[in-house]
Amino acid sequence: MIHIRKRKCLGTTVRKSKKSKERVRKADYVSKTYFYYAISDGDKRCYSEEDRTKGYGAQSIPDPKAVTFAQVFVNGVLQPSTLYQIEKGSLTLTSKDVPEKGVPIIVQSIRIYKRRSGRG
Repeated sequence: MIHIRKRKCLGTTVRKSKKSKERVRKADYVSKTYFYYAISDGDKRCYSEEDRTKGYGAQSIPDPKAVTFAQVFVNGVLQPSTLYQIEKGSLTLTSKDVPEKGVPIIVQSIRIYKRRSGRG
């Protein structure tokens, strides 16, 4: 009998029943997620890491070349990539309208990479 157990990292761990002595296969890929939180002032289109909301832990806007994909949420709504531009350390909103004062802005960046052999 084969059991499949979901892991926090991408992929699954497959193991045989306890009677079998096969080794457990670890996931080949893992992920790292970066978050950035800011609050709109009602005027600004460009946000840097200095504009982040304090109290939410380590926050950054990594270089888009170093992540697998990034998403931007304005007031909890996922924005199409045509409405923003991300560079290392900054977010520029390219939409016609500026978010109202007090609206939350979130950047989520995810990097998926291959686990190094010998780790895990």
